[in-house]
Amino acid sequence: MENSPHLPTLWVSAAPFRYHVQHLMAATGVPWQVIAVAADLPQQQVRTLLFGRDGHRRPRLSPYAARRLLALDALQLRKLQVRDLPAHFVTDSADALLAHGVTLVEIATWLDLDLYSARRLVSGGGECSRTMDIMLRLACVQRGLLTEPESREVA
Repeated sequence: MENSPHLPTLWVSAAPFRYHVQHLMAATGVPWQVIAVAADLPQQQVRTLLFGRDGHRRPRLSPYAARRLLALDALQLRKLQVRDLPAHFVTDSADALLAHGVTLVEIATWLDLDLYSARRLVSGGGECSRTMDIMLRLACVQRGLLTEPESREVA
């Protein structure tokens, strides 16, 4: 069956958007999980865009996802890394993770913090970035303590 020139394209090539996400990660140091949240896309969609599924790269992407990813730029993502939020924004997530058996060392590693800074952060002292908030919420999602839509609502 041939494509009619009058019908809209339902998919776009994934490669340019894969490279765009890779560039954003390299330029900002922001993990792909945070890019997914910032783009308001499911984690699974961005993960399969970058890493494929069953050893195969994803060849196409929905136009909606493509627009959401293309709307992001490095400046927006860098703003997510500024520590301008009170640390109490992350205490609920951190407490839930600690209660679920996650160690303070693991939290420090995820957030690229030294142990002292991580301890201070989970106790509600100091400031945190939106990226830290997102990463802790996503860790809660991975452990079933939050659903992914709940994690995106507050991000």
